[in-house]
Amino acid sequence: MELLPGEHVLYQGRPSWRAQISHFVRWVPLALVPFIVALILDLNGRGTGLPLWQWFLISAVLVFLVVVVDVIRRYATFYAVTNQRLRVRVGILSRSEQTTRFDRIQNVDIRQSLMDRIMRVGEVDFDTAGAGEEQGDFRFRGIADPQRLVHIVAQNSTFGEGRSSTGL
Repeated sequence: MELLPGEHVLYQGRPSWRAQISHFVRWVPLALVPFIVALILDLNGRGTGLPLWQWFLISAVLVFLVVVVDVIRRYATFYAVTNQRLRVRVGILSRSEQTTRFDRIQNVDIRQSLMDRIMRVGEVDFDTAGAGEEQGDFRFRGIADPQRLVHIVAQNSTFGEGRSSTGL
């Protein structure tokens, strides 16, 4: 990120791996379904058309793909907060980048599901002034310790003067 004169980085990072636990809880068992079904059919004496080791290999490849997709998604997302602005960059081959100044922040929301609270991660949504629904969406997803991020922004911006919905 190219910094402006007098600007310095306060926070930068990518979504935490802990935020992806629900992704793995959902997709890994689904990736194991071919092997489990083939194993059950094999134990009941029914043919599956392929040897059991091939079904295992198919499931192993699917689990590998689940992990690779997660790694790529996390790597493709980058968040930065400087003493003057917020930045969200998404993409590897093609990129989308959003930047806004602190004086445009109107509201900040933190969202955490039960799993997010257990894993100590969350989503921080910065609402900005004068932008449409699509443009005003600065979401930092999968942030480790989202309260700390809001505190960093509140200390360095005017939104911290009572406009935050988080109570900071």
